[in-house]
Amino acid sequence: MNSTKSILTFLIFTLLSLLSGIVTAAPLGTAFTYQGKLTDGGAPANGNYDLKFTLFDAATNGNQVGVTLTNVAIAVSNGLFTTTLDFGADAFSGDTRWLEIGVQTQ
Repeated sequence: MNSTKSILTFLIFTLLSLLSGIVTAAPLGTAFTYQGKLTDGGAPANGNYDLKFTLFDAATNGNQVGVTLTNVAIAVSNGLFTTTLDFGADAFSGDTRWLEIGVQTQ
């Protein structure tokens, strides 16, 4: 009897342990944070810059993937900047991608 109770306790404990690992997560969006470093004349850039981001499926002569993103007045301090990019749900399907970045001073 004691052996049956021990096995039953073990099975219940194992089942509860497995069920506790089931977690419902919120769906992830398609946006991500991009951090970069920008120099101006060989020195770390400072100030506000307009940045344009375009995604391609090849390093040269590639097809554009998703939309072109223009982020205006991005603050750059000591050459460092952070911005959010979202090329859409179909942009990253597992294939290699290349990012082109255009920069313009304000």
